[in-house]
Amino acid sequence: GGGGPEGRRGIALKLLPVTPVCLTGERMSQPVTIELGEGGAHDARALRHAFGCFTTGVTVVTTVCEDGRRIGLTANSFTSVSLDPPLALVCVDLASRSLPILDAAARFTVNVLHADQQAMARQFVQKDGDRFAGIDTETWSTGVPILPDCMANFECVTHQVFDAGDHRVYVGRVVKLRYDPDHEPLVYLQGRFRRVHVEA
Repeated sequence: GGGGPEGRRGIALKLLPVTPVCLTGERMSQPVTIELGEGGAHDARALRHAFGCFTTGVTVVTTVCEDGRRIGLTANSFTSVSLDPPLALVCVDLASRSLPILDAAARFTVNVLHADQQAMARQFVQKDGDRFAGIDTETWSTGVPILPDCMANFECVTHQVFDAGDHRVYVGRVVKLRYDPDHEPLVYLQGRFRRVHVEA
C-alpha cells in the first residue's frame, strides 16, 4: 500500500532510464494510439508492447509431480488477490508444458526474485536440461520446492483455476511465506530485465 514512489522506509525508488520505442522498434517522440479490431497479429503485438509498459516483478513458479519430479517456470504475471483469505494468483500460458502438472499437483510456490537472480530467471525458461541444476532447494509443508535467498516465497494450495483467453489463472491460498525486504527487486519492463535505482 501507500501512494506514490515513496517507500516505507523513506527512500524513493525509480527505474533506470528507458528509451521509449514504437512497434517497429524505433525511438518514438509521441505516444502510440491504436484501436483494436477483431484480433490478429497486429493487435497482439500492440497489446504486448502496451502491457510491457507496466513494470512487474519476476517470479519462478515451482511445483512437484507425484513421482517427485520438480517443475519450475519463470512468470511475471503474479499478483496479490486478497488478505482474508490470503490469496494470490499467477497466470500461465495455455501452451506451457507445465500446465498439466500444475493442474494435477494442486499446490505451488511463487518465488519472487531479487536483482541478483536474473540468471535464475533465465534458467527457468530454458527448454532443455534440468532447470533446477545447481540450485539447492528446500521444502515446507506441501513438499513443493522452495528456491533459496529470494525476495519472497509464497507456498500455496490451489484455491481456484480457470481459463482466461490464452492463459490459465491459478489462484492459490497462501499457507506459508517468507520475505526479505532488504533485497533489491528484479523487475521486468518492455521485454527486458531491469534493476531499480534507489535514491536515499
